[in-house]
Amino acid sequence: MSDERVISELSQGVLTIWLNNPDKLNALTYPMYDEIGRLVEQAAQDASCRAIVLRGKGRAFSAGFDLAHQVADSDVESKIDRLRSGSNRVRWAIWNSPKPVVAAVHGYCLAGAFELVLPADFTIAAESCELGEPEIQFGDGAAFLMVPWMMNHKQAKEVLLLGDRFDATEAHRIGLVSEVVADERFDERVHEVADRLRKLPSGALRVTKQGINRVYETAGMVAHMDSWVDTVVHLSSFEDEVTREFKRQVETNGPKRAAAWRAEYYQPTPRVPRSAQP
Repeated sequence: MSDERVISELSQGVLTIWLNNPDKLNALTYPMYDEIGRLVEQAAQDASCRAIVLRGKGRAFSAGFDLAHQVADSDVESKIDRLRSGSNRVRWAIWNSPKPVVAAVHGYCLAGAFELVLPADFTIAAESCELGEPEIQFGDGAAFLMVPWMMNHKQAKEVLLLGDRFDATEAHRIGLVSEVVADERFDERVHEVADRLRKLPSGALRVTKQGINRVYETAGMVAHMDSWVDTVVHLSSFEDEVTREFKRQVETNGPKRAAAWRAEYYQPTPRVPRSAQP
């Protein structure tokens, strides 16, 4: 059964997959991942589809995985299975798709949504978009650990260990998006790139994409990222007062107020001046 929070349209050889849960900033759920994966895999077998575009309805591409589901997901074995056969399966489907995949991000592109677009062939970001992987701030970690394969180790640690949001220009500087486009030109540029891709010779496009991907795969990227899943799931067992309070905030006050609590908690503490030297 399809999930109405994900809809699609095929026009002029381009399949656009829309995240369609705008009232919750397109917060992702496992059924939504399943539907995205089904559409990407179906497109691979559809000769009339020449390119795929991932987009979000409303004010944002996506604020990430639904926090209410995330904090309630405590069964380790089930969580590993859901990551492998659910969210990460979809991300690998995008990576392996013989059809080029363009992610068009605006508003917010955070956490699970950020990881969803990492394996896309192109990521076009609206200038006002905010991106990031904030998982470490509530005691979790990236389920799809592709960031270290896309930049140097100090940049990767800045993204993953601080968990801060950054703007589209910074994302482009460190190699996480293909290009940044002024908001008013965003739709036009997404169309231009998708239109170019659907016109290119499909065989040459497919083989060249595979050739580029094999560079990372031969270096061990897939084995490294797959083995990480078993590790990241166990982070929930390393509870401390911050993770406990964040979970309590989500369960008691809801994800929006919990996120506000987290943002306030991580505001810089005023520096204590050094005592005057004698």
